[in-house]
Amino acid sequence: MLKIPPIIICLILFSFNISANDAENTVPIFRIDAKNKSGTEIGIVLGKAIKEKFPQVAQKYDSYLAENLDQKTFEEWAQKISFLISNIDPIYQDEVNAIVSSWVMSSRDHLGDGHLSAHEFWIFQLMPEIQQGIHGSGFGVFGKASASGSPIVGRNLDWKTTEALRSLQAITVYEYDDKAVVNIGFAGYAGVMSGFNHQGLFGAFLDSPTGIRYSNSPKSQHIIAFELRKALETSSNIPNVEERLNQQQYHSSHNILLADQKRVAVLEQSQGFDTQLRTDVSPLKTETLWKKPHQIAVVNCFALKSLPSNCIKSIDFFQWHRFKTLAQFNSLNNKAHVQDIMNVMLDTFNMNPYQKVFNQNTVQSMVFTPQDQKLYLYTQPVSGIHETNPVMHEIRQQSLFSMIPQKWPFQNLFLIVGILLLIGVLIYGNYPILIKKYKKNQ
Repeated sequence: MLKIPPIIICLILFSFNISANDAENTVPIFRIDAKNKSGTEIGIVLGKAIKEKFPQVAQKYDSYLAENLDQKTFEEWAQKISFLISNIDPIYQDEVNAIVSSWVMSSRDHLGDGHLSAHEFWIFQLMPEIQQGIHGSGFGVFGKASASGSPIVGRNLDWKTTEALRSLQAITVYEYDDKAVVNIGFAGYAGVMSGFNHQGLFGAFLDSPTGIRYSNSPKSQHIIAFELRKALETSSNIPNVEERLNQQQYHSSHNILLADQKRVAVLEQSQGFDTQLRTDVSPLKTETLWKKPHQIAVVNCFALKSLPSNCIKSIDFFQWHRFKTLAQFNSLNNKAHVQDIMNVMLDTFNMNPYQKVFNQNTVQSMVFTPQDQKLYLYTQPVSGIHETNPVMHEIRQQSLFSMIPQKWPFQNLFLIVGILLLIGVLIYGNYPILIKKYKKNQ
């Protein structure tokens, strides 16, 4: 009986192993062929795909809105959002309208009735900014603090969600002729809370409230989530994004965590101020002193010395100083690997459940490496109860991009070696039998 050496069996099993936690087993991935398509065409295709995956999507969004807004507040917002929508790229407007029209849409604006109207869906699109609820934090290393020498960036999205909304977590990939944008968020949400493009440019926005409330001022019409998507579609590096996003005034104040193939930085955008880029050597306020070479942290307030002081919450202070404690990577004997950044973003030090870096409101935690566009993602369970030992699972590049040439995974080398060795062993093990058959036939 032919015996195959255990080492060969291991090689073959490893070569064929595909993690059960990869790609769509973590979250659904909607990959949209956007080449030469209008916003309406993109929205129709995406809307139908979402409806097929989530048959109750309209009811789920209606349920989420009903649990977070009262009817009076909704009606007040609905009367004021037209000027905000009008300043969004028309292609994105058409996409959103087409998505909701492909579902069972209601003409009645009434929260909690089990139906979704166009106004209700637009309120959801703008809610992260007009409600100022996109909280969280981020941390990244690059240069001498990184084991690979290239950037590694982590981002936690903290948002008040419901069971309905958590069940709609998804990744949407827009593929164009020569570019692609990955939107990590929720099915049908057309702006970008966290995302990256095929060139490894990563961007994520976090609220940094200054106390200025909702306003009809023409100077604050732009919605950062949609501007960030446009920046990812048209930019290849941090300077490109800085230039583009500095052209507009925004409805709210916020931070933008950025990473490209060279470094990690934060765009701090306060109403009434020009966009300012914070690096690891920027002058900071006394309460946010850093002095951590090639390391960057961001929370829901401004750290730059030249911007308003809005670190008024204990959560902001604690998370900032917790990152400062964790940022011990250096050029000597403690360079950061991907797992190290995962550990930072999943840190739960502190008795207060909301002051932790990884806390009860963390709905998504991720780490991204721009050089090879690898994404590692944890999503909060639908129940809202975090796993005892949360793990970020790799979303492989092959699962995200189809039109971008892929580097062959290293494990395929094991596949070839394993197959060749198996063939060799089979031939060698059956060689005497083959010889006998050959002589018999002569």
